[in-house]
Amino acid sequence: MTSITQLLTKTIEHKREEIDAWFSKTFAHTPPFFYSSVDIRHSGHKMAPVDTNLFPGGFNNLNDTERKTASHAVSHYIKSHHPNLKSILVIAENHTRNAYYFENIVVLRDIITNAGLQVHLSSFDMVDAAESLNYQSASGTELTLEPFVNDGSKLVLHNGIVPDLIIINNDMTEGHPNILDNISQPITPPTGFGWYQRRKTSHFDSYNELAKDLCRHIDIDPWLISTHFSRCGKLNFKEQTGIECIARNVDKVIHLIGKKYDEYGIQEDPYVFIKSDQGTYGMGIMTAKSGSDVLSLNKNTRKKMNAIKGGTTNTEVIIQEGIPTIDTVEGNPAEPMLYVIGHEPVGCMYRVNTKQDHFGNLNSTGMTFTSVAYHHSNNQFCQSLGLVAKLASYAAAWECYAADYSI
Repeated sequence: MTSITQLLTKTIEHKREEIDAWFSKTFAHTPPFFYSSVDIRHSGHKMAPVDTNLFPGGFNNLNDTERKTASHAVSHYIKSHHPNLKSILVIAENHTRNAYYFENIVVLRDIITNAGLQVHLSSFDMVDAAESLNYQSASGTELTLEPFVNDGSKLVLHNGIVPDLIIINNDMTEGHPNILDNISQPITPPTGFGWYQRRKTSHFDSYNELAKDLCRHIDIDPWLISTHFSRCGKLNFKEQTGIECIARNVDKVIHLIGKKYDEYGIQEDPYVFIKSDQGTYGMGIMTAKSGSDVLSLNKNTRKKMNAIKGGTTNTEVIIQEGIPTIDTVEGNPAEPMLYVIGHEPVGCMYRVNTKQDHFGNLNSTGMTFTSVAYHHSNNQFCQSLGLVAKLASYAAAWECYAADYSI
């Protein structure tokens, strides 16, 4: 079987015009949001996104070349979508003292500043604050969070500056921020895409349909760049309600994966990830090879699955095809992550985990990050990943047509 990297590299090389024309036509009226990051699993036989984050952290993991590429992409995005824009307000996570998160904000600020724009930083807990707050990032760089108010139609900083664009870097798991009601300034991503409302299954519904359409044009099997999945809701892991739904759907997805494995002669046991249908931070995730694995969950696993970020109860899950990663860094399992500005991939890195195997969730204790460029001598791998990440970033903007996100 031809490796997925070879297949996508050859496809991009020979069908670039068809691919570009398809993207231009399909998404003429649904441009991507300002940024995203895409987690991809690569098994050799396939390469598919397993999460698309619309409020990405980790910009500090981009290398110097990637940061310059990101600044160029910001400039292009602004000229294309907000040509008269001068100043930007970035709204960060609330109540955090995480110096590495602030390092991410510092690098994001610098990337935007180097695109020729004025950047202000704040957070939702700075609304009506009496004064600015100063913090230090992990590298010792200082940053200032500024107070702001809603004057009835616009967000206004304490010094009277009215930003032209609001960029959210807070995933809004805990709910819609009322301070953004009736704001005339453009907001990206739209607040309706916060995790209080957005669902991963809606994203992958959109992604899979778009992947099918693209793959019809470029003559490849859409399964090679997508995943089978199902969903269950009305769950309570602590009280063990709804567990039977998960077990049934695990067996259903395992069956679908098994049929594709037979088609391609893949000699591995299919498995799935069961994870919260909302939220990030790698919380509320487990693997299973059969429905019986779910029916026999012990108390500790049920406790782990019961809550996500901020203690929010996990009541809905996506049962998603597991893709064993073939990538390693110094003998440890790794998975690609791509950072995207608009639709342009700007950063290609590995999430590495010293405490997991090639089947497991690498977004967990033991993870570190490194640039793919340090481990690959050519850019074909990142180019192939870039096509998948670009499709995922467009699919995120497309989600609002598949469900009501009140945007």
